[in-house]
Parts: sequence; structure tokens; C-alpha cells
Amino acid sequence: MGILDLFRSKTNTDNQQRETKDERKAECPNCHKALSKIPGAKTKCQHCGEFMFVRTRPKDNTSVVVTKAEADKIDEEWTIVAGTHDIFVAEKEEFAKEKEILRKRFGGKEPSDNDIRWGLLNKQIIENAKNGDWGLYRNTRFQMAEILRGEMKLKEALRTYLEVCYLDLNGPRNIGGMNDPELLKEFPPFNPKESAFLAPGVIDLIKRIVLKLKLGKDEIKQIFVEHNSRSEKSLRLPLSAEKAWQSLEKEI
Repeated sequence: MGILDLFRSKTNTDNQQRETKDERKAECPNCHKALSKIPGAKTKCQHCGEFMFVRTRPKDNTSVVVTKAEADKIDEEWTIVAGTHDIFVAEKEEFAKEKEILRKRFGGKEPSDNDIRWGLLNKQIIENAKNGDWGLYRNTRFQMAEILRGEMKLKEALRTYLEVCYLDLNGPRNIGGMNDPELLKEFPPFNPKESAFLAPGVIDLIKRIVLKLKLGKDEIKQIFVEHNSRSEKSLRLPLSAEKAWQSLEKEI
């Protein structure tokens, strides 16, 4: 979860304490042509194909439909209100740096925002594993699954959501680089007996993808076991993929 998600959660709650004005219009902010209905969230214009965004301005608490550039400006204004502007700037700089790295790697071709996010998540997951922060590792894998689902790469997204469930059933913990053998015995990085869980939201996403792909239980099991057997070995997880499937099968 990025800093924008954190402060939006707080400011959305705060906004409920004061009246929000609604100045959204059924008009594309990019090409200014009329729309069939007023946008309620990020959507693509039926005329010009550009994305439109719905934001609430902090200065007057007014909801509006805006362009990408305008949405970015409003997001930055909210970070100032929330006192997180320094973090916002740092993340923006990191995004720009990764964009330049990928542009060179792609031979001058402009990388997509998802390419950049994926690159940053890859670096993040390496850092999570290095520090033994397996709860954060799990969250990063979930964000990667969300990107795949957004790109309609449903089979790859399904594998990754199933991996998230496998990690959850192993009870991932964040140990923050701790390497004391005695402490690790008392506080292991994975503890399925005490920390195992399954997130209903992830289960729901799996069910929806399975329905779209028209997969049976045997096919899901094959994907789950084949994909997660690698994690079982590389991460030395206490709960086998086969054993974990027995718990997951009941939920899907």
C-alpha cells in the first residue's frame, strides 16, 4: 500500500465530518464531449479513450471529474494536508528513477505505469525477503496479483492470488532482519498454528477468476500445488502445498 492509499483512508473518514459538494459532470475532462453518465470512479472516455478520474479537492471538499494531471495535483495537495508530502515526493522520485531505468532497458521505449510499478514491487519483494518480513512479502505479492488482474492476465493473477493464500496459511510474520537463532525459535518467520488465516477478499477474487476461466477443482488444485511447491522449497515453509490445499479447497 502506497502513501496515497494511507492518507486517503484517513481523509475520507475526515471528510464525512463535513459536507462534500458534488460538481461532477457527465463530460470528459480531456475532450470535453458529453458522456452517457457521470463517472463514479476511474474510467475511460468512450470518445477519446483517455482515462478520467474522480477526486475530492481538499481546498473546498468538492468532488470533480478530472484528467490524470489534475488528479495527480489533487493527490499531492492531499499529502500536504495529511503531512505526508515528503514521503510523496520521495515515492515520486523513486517512480521517476525506475521509469528511466526501464526506458533504457526497453531501448528507449516508454514503459507503462504498470511496468514501473512491477519493477518497484520486484525490488520491494527482494527487500522483504532479505529482512525476513514475510507479512510484507505477502502484501507485495498481492499487489503484483492486482496488477496482473488489472491487465486481464487472469491465469497469472490466479497463480499469484493462490500463492498469497498459501503464504497466509503458513502464518507469515515480519521479523525485521532478526537473525538470533534462539529468538527465531521462539518467534519463527512462519507459524501456521498461531498465525494462519485466509483473507475473504482474496478468496472472492479467486472465485471470480475461476468462474471466468471455467476451471474445475482439480485444475485449481494442479495450479496451486505446482506453483506453490517452488515457494515451499525456496522459502522452507512449514506447511506443504498439498496440506495447505486441503484447507483452501473448503473455501473455494
